[in-house]
Amino acid sequence: MENLIWDGVPTQKKKKEDKFAFPVVTMMALDKPGAGRKFVFNKAAQELLNIEGEDRISFGFSHDRTIIAVRKAVDINSGIQLTKTCTISDKKTYEFIAKILSLNTTEENNFEIVSNEDLNTLKLFNEDLLVSEVLEEEEVIAESNSNEEEDLTVEEDFSDVEVNINDMPFTSDFILEEDADTDEASW
Repeated sequence: MENLIWDGVPTQKKKKEDKFAFPVVTMMALDKPGAGRKFVFNKAAQELLNIEGEDRISFGFSHDRTIIAVRKAVDINSGIQLTKTCTISDKKTYEFIAKILSLNTTEENNFEIVSNEDLNTLKLFNEDLLVSEVLEEEEVIAESNSNEEEDLTVEEDFSDVEVNINDMPFTSDFILEEDADTDEASW
C-alpha cells in the first residue's frame, strides 16, 4: 500500500524532454487556422541566452536579411516577453522569418543558435538532414570496415619466398615427384 497516492489525483502530465542537446529555437507548425505563431526555446538555448520565464528577448536582422540573431533584451521596454515556459507568440516576427527564408510553416522549423562572441545567430537545420548525415556516416564506417576485410583477404605474391622441401612435414598421403629436367617438385 506504499505505492498508492492518497488524497489526490496522480499527475497526468508527461515530463517534456528536449529533442536536442544543443541550443535550439523552434518555430512551431501552423497546424490549424488561427494557430499562434509560436517560438519555443529549449533548455540549452535558455542557458546560452541566460533567459528565464517572463524575461524579454530580441531578434535582430541584417540589412541583406542573411543573418538572424537573438539575444536577451537589454531593457524592460524592448523585445518580446517570454511566457513562464520560455515561449513567445509573435505573428510579425514569425511571418517575417518564414517569408525571408521561404519556410514551410505547416511543419516545425528548427534553428540552432550558434554563438560567436557576443552574437547569437540562428542557423536553420532539418532533422531529416541530421538523420541522413548519421546514416551516411554509418555507411562510410561500414564501407571502410568492408574494405578492411577485403584488405585482409588479399592474396600476396610469395614467388620470392624460398622453401626448403626437406623442412616441410609430409604424411603418407602425399607423394613428391621430381622432374629431372626442370629440378621442380610437383605433388
